[in-house]
Order: sequence, then structure tokens, then C-alpha cells
Amino acid sequence: MELTEGVPPVIDLTEVAEREQEEFGKRVAEVIMEFGAENLIACMQCGACASICPLASVGFEWYNKKLIKALLIGMKEELLDDPTPWACVACNRCTEICPRRVSPFEVMFAMRRLMVEEFAIPTMTIEGMRTLYEKGHAVFFSGAGETRKKVGLPEKPPSTIAYPEALEELRTILKNTKLASLGLIPME
Repeated sequence: MELTEGVPPVIDLTEVAEREQEEFGKRVAEVIMEFGAENLIACMQCGACASICPLASVGFEWYNKKLIKALLIGMKEELLDDPTPWACVACNRCTEICPRRVSPFEVMFAMRRLMVEEFAIPTMTIEGMRTLYEKGHAVFFSGAGETRKKVGLPEKPPSTIAYPEALEELRTILKNTKLASLGLIPME
């Protein structure tokens, strides 16, 4: 009598895991494309975007080129834990230089949308969103007026600080986004 008698055979899940990873990778890329990065799969990894990206030059892990590659191979979980997409300064230089019209800038913002969907938003980003809603700026310095006056600028910049009606318009826009339904920041 063998020891395996009456015991079901061991199921090899290697093939299933590989298939799921392949499907998962495709799904992540598809979601990112649906969130605004329509030309994601056109990337040929030439590195032009990385050569001009402030994120790459200061050492962020998932700057544009690496983010695109990671999305194309399905590395969703690793990306959700990284704040790099929120650090993008939206300079759009990557999009201007891209020979394939991938628009890496749009990939970064599509990744932000995915992170919102997955509730994978860094605390600092939530604070920035709160300040954006309250003041009209993601980064707001309460004593900036005095500094502006010292260098010959108007105390209030020509933004939502100087134009309260613009702040109300911004709040209306924010209230009509998915952000409002998440309840991460109070929106009265």
C-alpha cells in the first residue's frame, strides 16, 4: 500500500499563477489606459522621458519610464505602495520629448487615478488635497504674503487666494469628482 492512496494528487498551480499574472498585467495596463493613458502600449522604452524628468533626476523609484515598464508587465502592488506618481510636478516635458506620443505625464496621472480607486494614497497627498480644497493650493504657506511684499509682488498671488469666487469654482469641481465620494477630506 502506497502512502498516496486515497490522497488527491498534488495540483501544480505554476501554470495557473503564470496565466493569472499575465492576465493581471494586461488588466493593469488596460485600466491605466482607461484612466487616460491611451498610448501606454506604444512605449518603446527609449528613455527620452527619463532623461528630462525631474523625478528621475532626484532619485524617485518609479519615474515615468520605469512606471510604464512596470505597468506593462503588471506590477500593480509594488506601484501602489510608492508615492512617485504624486510627486510628479506636471511639467509635461516628458510628453514633449516622447517620440511615440505615449504622454508619460498622462500615465502618471492615470496611475494617480488608479491609486485613488485602490485607496493607496499617501498621507501627505491627502493633506495636500485637503489644503487644495480649503485654500485652492495643494501647498500653502500662511506667511507668504509678507515675503511676497518684500520682493515687490502683490501680497496675494493672482489665484484662488486673491479671487474667492475662483476658490468656490474649484470646490464645486472637486465636489463633482470621485474624490468627493471617497470621503478622504471633508467637503462641506
